[in-house]
Amino acid sequence: GRYRNSLWRTSSSWNWNDSRIVDDRSATSDAAPSTAPDAAIQKQVLDTCANLHSSIMPLNEKLRGPLAKNSDQNTALPLVFLVGNHSSGKSSFVNFIMGRNVQTAGVAPTDDNFTVIAPGPEDIDQDGPALIGDPDMGFGALRQFGPTLIHHTQLKVRKDVASSNFMLVDSPGMIDSPVSSQEMDRGYDFKGVVKYFADRADVVLLFFDPDKPGTTGETLSVLLHSLGGMDHKLLIVLNKADQFKKIHDFARAYGSLCWNLSKVIPRKDLPRIYTMCLPVKESSPAIDNNGLADLHQTRNDVVAEVMKAPKRRIDNVITHLNDSVHLLLMHAKIVQETNRLYSARVWECRMQEGGCLVTGMGLTALGVYTSLPVEFTGGVIAATVLGVGGLSWFNRTKMAAVERQLVSAEELSASFQRTHAREVSEADEFTASLWQRIRDPLRMSLQSLGLANTPTVSQADLNQLHDILEKEIPALRRLASPSHFGSKQRDTECS
Repeated sequence: GRYRNSLWRTSSSWNWNDSRIVDDRSATSDAAPSTAPDAAIQKQVLDTCANLHSSIMPLNEKLRGPLAKNSDQNTALPLVFLVGNHSSGKSSFVNFIMGRNVQTAGVAPTDDNFTVIAPGPEDIDQDGPALIGDPDMGFGALRQFGPTLIHHTQLKVRKDVASSNFMLVDSPGMIDSPVSSQEMDRGYDFKGVVKYFADRADVVLLFFDPDKPGTTGETLSVLLHSLGGMDHKLLIVLNKADQFKKIHDFARAYGSLCWNLSKVIPRKDLPRIYTMCLPVKESSPAIDNNGLADLHQTRNDVVAEVMKAPKRRIDNVITHLNDSVHLLLMHAKIVQETNRLYSARVWECRMQEGGCLVTGMGLTALGVYTSLPVEFTGGVIAATVLGVGGLSWFNRTKMAAVERQLVSAEELSASFQRTHAREVSEADEFTASLWQRIRDPLRMSLQSLGLANTPTVSQADLNQLHDILEKEIPALRRLASPSHFGSKQRDTECS
């Protein structure tokens, strides 16, 4: 409670134009002057995003949609997430950014925890249960990864740090086990936890070092499965570049890193790799002063990107809202289409049963009216009961097979193509990527609920999602964007 007032400020109340965002290390970079909106607009954008995201969560819960529980909750402060091989310099970079020793650095793995480093009025440490249980910090959803992860998470609050307007998360160093991953793991879903932090981070730094330039399988797996689709906030860093003694040593390490990255980044153009080093007291760099100056400039570029984390929070929150609505809209459309097909088959079966019943009742009435023998009337009644019962049993068996077909991967893909025919015909890559992300969760959701119990999707539900995408999000983008000659008047777009 002693540090809550100065630290636990929600993201919507934080002033990102605070002068403390600039320090002597980022001032040397070539970053452009700040064009961030003022504090009132920042608060308006973040509050609106939070309200809109909360408004779609009931539909997500009803449909068992693709959005994770508490995905509408942000961390208390903007977040910078560091991940990479062990001994790649993550902890040293944390100490450099903070301007004091916070993490223990070393060649061997020194820490197996996810460590949240936050600014505060005094030095205080908290364990994982206290951190995750704090309702204001925004890490409550980590409970889903189990007690092992909870006990491998910690909080370090530090005073007198150089950067007091964002949090850092240092992760355990990645290293290949000498035995297969099936025989030995960390005791929790490491890739899932990395994805959790990366989703909520405003800047993600992926560290490599010259000795292990992307050769660990865990690193490449994390890049493929946990950091996919985050290029807009991901910086790949080749650290400790001052250790190279010869140019061909650097070329070999850089080429090896590019080769390994090409295995998991399916593009011809690789992202920029920041080659840098951190200042070390009484060090004797292996390269000359000209090369060292270039590494220092690159380090300043990385620091400048980290220092932008508070200002990038606004754009990231809008992007997260946009992504969430697109995912839920696609999920809802395919659920609606699947329900339509299932309901049509159900009514077909009911019409068959109803027709059989009406025919039997008609024949029975005819027999009574024309005074036909009682045996005839009784036989018709018995035949009607047996016919309707047998048809009902047959239809239940048939509908079970229909349901299995409708929730199969092939039929769901066909439903996707019907509901997004225009996007498919135009080879829309964005729509295709959304489908890849929701396909398996959607199938599991429909299988667990059962089509007979799947809630209906109303047109009002779809209209709400369309309004957010077509009206609310563009208005928020205009509010948050810097002024330019092509921008519309903000006061006419947003209230």
